[in-house]
Amino acid sequence: DATSFMSYTGGVLTNCVSDQLDHGVVLVGYNDSSNPPYWIIKNSWGADWGEEGYIRIQKGTNQCLVKNYACSAVVGGPAPTPNPSTTTTTTSAPGPSLLVQQLCSGPGCTTGCVNSSFPTGQCVHFGRVSAILTCDATSAVEKLFPLSTDCTGPSLPVSVPLNKCLSFFIGSVEFFCVSSATARPIEVDKLSRYQPYQGSHRRL
Repeated sequence: DATSFMSYTGGVLTNCVSDQLDHGVVLVGYNDSSNPPYWIIKNSWGADWGEEGYIRIQKGTNQCLVKNYACSAVVGGPAPTPNPSTTTTTTSAPGPSLLVQQLCSGPGCTTGCVNSSFPTGQCVHFGRVSAILTCDATSAVEKLFPLSTDCTGPSLPVSVPLNKCLSFFIGSVEFFCVSSATARPIEVDKLSRYQPYQGSHRRL
Protein backbone atom coordinates (compact mmCIF):
# COMPACT_ATOMS: atom_id res chain seq x y z
CA ASP A 1 0.00 0.00 0.00
CA ALA A 2 1.61 3.27 -1.14
CA THR A 3 -0.79 5.62 0.68
CA SER A 4 1.78 6.54 3.34
CA PHE A 5 4.42 7.05 0.63
CA MET A 6 2.66 10.23 -0.51
CA SER A 7 3.67 12.14 2.65
CA TYR A 8 7.01 10.38 3.35
CA THR A 9 10.04 12.67 3.66
CA GLY A 10 12.51 10.51 5.62
CA GLY A 11 13.16 8.27 8.60
CA VAL A 12 11.90 4.75 9.36
CA LEU A 13 8.20 4.28 8.57
CA THR A 14 6.58 2.32 11.43
CA ASN A 15 2.86 2.98 10.98
CA CYS A 16 2.18 2.45 7.28
CA VAL A 17 -1.37 2.36 5.91
CA SER A 18 -1.90 -1.27 4.82
CA ASP A 19 -5.29 -1.53 3.10
CA GLN A 20 -4.51 -2.68 -0.46
CA LEU A 21 -1.80 -3.78 -2.91
CA ASP A 22 -1.37 -0.93 -5.40
CA HIS A 23 2.31 -0.16 -6.04
CA GLY A 24 5.58 -1.87 -7.07
CA VAL A 25 9.03 -1.18 -5.59
CA VAL A 26 12.46 -2.85 -5.32
CA LEU A 27 13.84 -4.00 -1.95
CA VAL A 28 17.60 -3.32 -2.04
CA GLY A 29 18.83 -3.76 1.55
CA TYR A 30 18.16 -3.91 5.28
CA ASN A 31 19.61 -2.97 8.68
CA ASP A 32 19.07 -5.39 11.57
CA SER A 33 21.27 -3.45 14.01
CA SER A 34 18.97 -0.41 14.01
CA ASN A 35 16.16 0.10 16.53
CA PRO A 36 13.77 -0.66 14.97
CA PRO A 37 15.33 -2.81 12.23
CA TYR A 38 14.26 -1.70 8.76
CA TRP A 39 14.10 -2.54 5.05
CA ILE A 40 15.69 -0.20 2.48
CA ILE A 41 13.41 0.17 -0.55
CA LYS A 42 13.96 1.93 -3.89
CA ASN A 43 10.83 3.66 -5.10
CA SER A 44 10.10 4.79 -8.66
CA TRP A 45 9.31 8.47 -8.06
CA GLY A 46 12.76 9.97 -8.67
CA ALA A 47 15.57 11.23 -6.44
CA ASP A 48 13.57 14.27 -5.23
CA TRP A 49 11.17 12.01 -3.32
CA GLY A 50 11.81 10.53 0.16
CA GLU A 51 15.45 9.88 0.99
CA GLU A 52 16.90 10.53 -2.50
CA GLY A 53 14.41 8.11 -4.05
CA TYR A 54 14.45 5.59 -1.19
CA ILE A 55 12.23 4.79 1.78
CA ARG A 56 12.99 2.87 4.99
CA ILE A 57 10.20 0.82 6.58
CA GLN A 58 10.19 -1.18 9.80
CA LYS A 59 11.29 -4.79 9.29
CA GLY A 60 9.37 -7.78 10.64
CA THR A 61 5.93 -6.17 10.92
CA ASN A 62 4.71 -6.34 7.28
CA GLN A 63 4.53 -2.56 6.97
CA CYS A 64 2.65 -1.46 3.81
CA LEU A 65 1.85 -5.17 3.12
CA VAL A 66 5.43 -5.57 1.89
CA LYS A 67 5.33 -9.38 2.39
CA ASN A 68 2.00 -10.02 0.69
CA TYR A 69 3.16 -10.15 -2.94
CA ALA A 70 6.93 -10.64 -2.93
CA CYS A 71 8.71 -11.54 -6.19
CA SER A 72 12.36 -12.51 -6.46
CA ALA A 73 14.74 -11.26 -9.15
CA VAL A 74 17.74 -12.95 -10.77
CA VAL A 75 20.94 -11.17 -9.72
CA GLY A 76 23.59 -11.19 -12.44
CA GLY A 77 27.34 -11.20 -11.92
CA PRO A 78 30.26 -10.46 -14.25
CA ALA A 79 30.40 -12.43 -17.49
CA PRO A 80 33.01 -15.22 -17.68
CA THR A 81 36.36 -14.25 -19.18
CA PRO A 82 36.58 -15.50 -22.79
CA ASN A 83 39.24 -18.00 -23.76
CA PRO A 84 42.30 -16.04 -25.01
CA SER A 85 42.69 -18.45 -27.93
CA THR A 86 39.18 -17.69 -29.22
CA THR A 87 38.63 -14.67 -31.45
CA THR A 88 35.10 -13.54 -32.25
CA THR A 89 34.27 -10.64 -34.54
CA THR A 90 30.70 -9.39 -34.70
CA THR A 91 29.42 -6.63 -36.94
CA SER A 92 25.94 -5.21 -36.55
CA ALA A 93 24.06 -2.07 -37.46
CA PRO A 94 23.99 0.61 -34.75
CA GLY A 95 20.93 0.31 -32.52
CA PRO A 96 18.76 3.04 -31.01
CA SER A 97 20.76 5.49 -28.92
CA LEU A 98 18.02 6.96 -26.71
CA LEU A 99 15.33 5.49 -24.47
CA VAL A 100 12.39 7.90 -24.21
CA GLN A 101 9.97 7.65 -21.30
CA GLN A 102 6.60 9.37 -21.75
CA LEU A 103 5.06 9.84 -18.30
CA CYS A 104 1.46 11.08 -18.26
CA SER A 105 -0.77 12.32 -15.44
CA GLY A 106 -3.88 10.85 -17.09
CA PRO A 107 -4.79 7.36 -18.35
CA GLY A 108 -4.11 6.16 -21.89
CA CYS A 109 -0.85 8.14 -22.31
CA THR A 110 -2.74 11.08 -23.84
CA THR A 111 -2.89 13.91 -21.29
CA GLY A 112 -0.41 15.73 -19.05
CA CYS A 113 2.61 14.00 -20.63
CA VAL A 114 6.33 14.69 -20.25
CA ASN A 115 9.07 13.04 -22.32
CA SER A 116 12.43 12.23 -20.70
CA SER A 117 15.33 10.92 -22.85
CA PHE A 118 18.22 8.76 -21.62
CA PRO A 119 21.23 7.29 -23.46
CA THR A 120 21.35 3.53 -23.99
CA GLY A 121 24.42 1.38 -23.47
CA GLN A 122 25.91 3.78 -20.94
CA CYS A 123 25.96 4.00 -17.16
CA VAL A 124 23.15 6.32 -16.01
CA HIS A 125 22.85 7.60 -12.42
CA PHE A 126 19.57 7.74 -10.45
CA GLY A 127 20.42 9.18 -7.03
CA ARG A 128 22.39 6.55 -5.10
CA VAL A 129 21.93 3.80 -7.70
CA SER A 130 22.95 3.37 -11.33
CA ALA A 131 21.67 1.53 -14.39
CA ILE A 132 22.48 0.58 -17.97
CA LEU A 133 19.54 0.95 -20.36
CA THR A 134 19.24 -1.13 -23.54
CA CYS A 135 16.64 -1.64 -26.25
CA ASP A 136 15.73 -4.62 -28.41
CA ALA A 137 12.97 -5.08 -30.97
CA THR A 138 10.12 -5.29 -28.46
CA SER A 139 11.33 -4.19 -25.02
CA ALA A 140 13.54 -1.89 -23.00
CA VAL A 141 15.74 -3.39 -20.29
CA GLU A 142 17.02 -1.51 -17.27
CA LYS A 143 19.97 -3.33 -15.68
CA LEU A 144 19.76 -1.79 -12.21
CA PHE A 145 22.77 -1.68 -9.87
CA PRO A 146 21.14 -0.97 -6.48
CA LEU A 147 24.40 -0.87 -4.50
CA SER A 148 26.60 1.34 -6.69
CA THR A 149 26.68 4.60 -8.63
CA ASP A 150 29.10 3.34 -11.31
CA CYS A 151 27.23 0.27 -12.67
CA THR A 152 29.35 -2.31 -10.85
CA GLY A 153 28.41 -5.17 -8.51
CA PRO A 154 25.14 -7.15 -8.31
CA SER A 155 22.43 -6.13 -10.77
CA LEU A 156 18.65 -6.50 -11.14
CA PRO A 157 17.17 -6.75 -14.66
CA VAL A 158 13.89 -4.91 -15.21
CA SER A 159 12.16 -5.26 -18.60
CA VAL A 160 9.24 -3.21 -19.96
CA PRO A 161 7.50 -3.42 -23.37
CA LEU A 162 8.11 -0.73 -25.99
CA ASN A 163 5.40 1.31 -27.72
CA LYS A 164 2.71 0.17 -25.27
CA CYS A 165 0.84 2.37 -22.80
CA LEU A 166 1.11 0.98 -19.25
CA SER A 167 -0.90 1.87 -16.16
CA PHE A 168 1.20 3.68 -13.56
CA PHE A 169 0.53 4.73 -9.95
CA ILE A 170 0.22 8.40 -10.88
CA GLY A 171 -1.29 7.91 -14.35
CA SER A 172 0.27 6.09 -17.31
CA VAL A 173 3.68 5.58 -18.94
CA GLU A 174 5.01 4.52 -22.35
CA PHE A 175 8.56 3.77 -23.56
CA PHE A 176 10.13 4.35 -27.00
CA CYS A 177 13.60 3.72 -28.41
CA VAL A 178 14.85 6.25 -30.97
CA SER A 179 18.02 7.38 -32.68
CA SER A 180 19.55 10.53 -31.21
CA ALA A 181 19.74 11.95 -34.74
CA THR A 182 15.93 11.86 -35.07
CA ALA A 183 14.94 12.53 -31.46
CA ARG A 184 12.68 15.52 -30.88
CA PRO A 185 13.23 18.05 -28.09
CA ILE A 186 11.66 17.17 -24.75
CA GLU A 187 8.16 18.60 -24.42
CA VAL A 188 7.13 19.68 -20.92
CA ASP A 189 3.43 19.70 -19.99
CA LYS A 190 1.99 19.23 -16.48
CA LEU A 191 4.66 17.03 -14.88
CA SER A 192 8.30 17.87 -14.27
CA ARG A 193 10.08 14.97 -12.58
CA TYR A 194 11.45 11.80 -14.19
CA GLN A 195 10.08 8.65 -12.53
CA PRO A 196 11.91 5.41 -13.40
CA TYR A 197 9.53 2.51 -13.96
CA GLN A 198 10.63 -0.48 -11.83
CA GLY A 199 8.01 -3.07 -12.66
CA SER A 200 6.65 -5.30 -9.90
CA HIS A 201 9.58 -6.91 -8.13
CA ARG A 202 7.62 -6.25 -4.95
CA ARG A 203 4.05 -5.07 -4.57
CA LEU A 204 2.88 -2.75 -1.78
